[in-house]
Amino acid sequence: MDFTDTMGRLAMNIVHVGYHSTNYYVIGNSHVQLLVDAGWPGTLPEFLAVLKRKNISLQQIRYQMVTHYHPDHAGLAQDLKRLGVRLIVLEHQISAISLLKTITKPVDRYTPITLHDNLLMTTEASRSFLSSIGIAGEIISTPGHSADSVTLILDQGAAFTGDLQNPGFVAESAMELTVQSWTAIRALGVTTVYPGHGPVTMLSAHASVA
Repeated sequence: MDFTDTMGRLAMNIVHVGYHSTNYYVIGNSHVQLLVDAGWPGTLPEFLAVLKRKNISLQQIRYQMVTHYHPDHAGLAQDLKRLGVRLIVLEHQISAISLLKTITKPVDRYTPITLHDNLLMTTEASRSFLSSIGIAGEIISTPGHSADSVTLILDQGAAFTGDLQNPGFVAESAMELTVQSWTAIRALGVTTVYPGHGPVTMLSAHASVA
């Protein structure tokens, strides 16, 4: 899907590269692209096959970010790092990376993510970095599904929310944080939601988040 800026010029390309009922997205331009979420553990050949079908060169994907560190969203992060795709890590996600290897099994073929060679940043610094690679937007903290969850928001109105659920479908213990996260997303003018699972959805300007 293409976005245009306020001058009607092509601003962003979004390509769905998901598989196994999980959505992953490549966004950016022909020179530098960003991968949002990074595959199931042990499925690198499948991921590369999807890229080939979508006519995307791995060499164009310079960066990757993970909406939250669960196996179906971060399983290939280290494998892709070894192939030259730099991992963006928000400061509050560091502890979740360490926990990820404790919830995987040898049969999963998960490659543990190293901590010393990532691109570490704060959410406040994300806009400046994204601008440097041609993406107008920012990354914000959106806890609810997990404490480390983040959402990438493009200025054109798209949000990549990972597994942040509708507040109506979460446990009471997660309700307050989830509502706060959706309120923050709406406040940034989001109209289109690209979730980690399921179809792309449109946000009504007047619908309640509760």
